[in-house]
Amino acid sequence: MSATAESLPADPQRFLWMVVWALVMGVGALPLLGYRVPAILPYKPTLVIHEFAAFAFFGHTFFSNIWSMAIRTTQPKPFGIWARALLRRLAMSITGPTTVIVPLFGAMLVDHLGGWRNVPWAWDAYLAFWIVAAISLVPDVIRYARNRNAEDPMHGMLNGGIRAMIATVFVFFIMYTMAAKDSVLAIHLFVD
Repeated sequence: MSATAESLPADPQRFLWMVVWALVMGVGALPLLGYRVPAILPYKPTLVIHEFAAFAFFGHTFFSNIWSMAIRTTQPKPFGIWARALLRRLAMSITGPTTVIVPLFGAMLVDHLGGWRNVPWAWDAYLAFWIVAAISLVPDVIRYARNRNAEDPMHGMLNGGIRAMIATVFVFFIMYTMAAKDSVLAIHLFVD
């Protein structure tokens, strides 16, 4: 534990943020439980928004985290603090919004296509994204929004890296289901 982390007082708001995490994950799970997200735009604009947000999400989360990790682990502390601060701004401006836009517009596409029964592979992808949000995205956005450890560029590197590696496996699973239109899980749930 670093001197900076040791000097921080116990977090009096940790339970509030656990409740925020639980609420976000609960609302995000509603489509998995059958709640319909009605489309607000025609199919093509919905698809373009979903695909563009997914591209921005993947590109940013994958490459900016590698870049930041390299700087934070190999450069002097002031550069590490700068890289962490920049990653925080990127998390608030790209990761946070795309974490909402990608699944929301994906669920709207499902509505255009007649529901989860017609596209069970999309249910698999939505579930995988929900898991990624639970283990990595929402905790990271909350952590960066709160910014309690701004002066310690190494804070959260180990557990964040482990969570990110697990999340990456799910992201590749999502890419597979989207490209192959193949369901692994939902095909068994929607059997009549």
